[in-house]
Amino acid sequence: MQALKGLVAGLGILIVIAMSVIGYGLYRKSTDPGFKFFASADPVAAPAPGDTVIPTLPAQSLPPTHATALPAFGETMVGLPKGCSIEGVSGDGARIYLRIGPGTATCSRVMVLNAATGAQIGVIRIAP
Repeated sequence: MQALKGLVAGLGILIVIAMSVIGYGLYRKSTDPGFKFFASADPVAAPAPGDTVIPTLPAQSLPPTHATALPAFGETMVGLPKGCSIEGVSGDGARIYLRIGPGTATCSRVMVLNAATGAQIGVIRIAP
């Protein structure tokens, strides 16, 4: 019985230590976004066998930051069905989203444009 009590007390102490380390890591990450508990010695280390490798995008296809400006693409014509108009515009840096309305079967859609070139990427039709 004493061994069981010792085991439970030991595991309780380990849980408290683990929660403290997690709290410290969260605090450090919130004050320094580049903080890592375990940094590899080689920043370009090869993945271990069996690891999933996520491909990285080339720099020119990443969304722009506040420091980089997109080149002007001049004038782009966007065709809309008769009676439809642009009801809203939003974007995420790399794409421009045009909400087309009113909510009729021919008008309900979202057009997605490339912010760098103005080219239409696609159309999302919305069923009424």
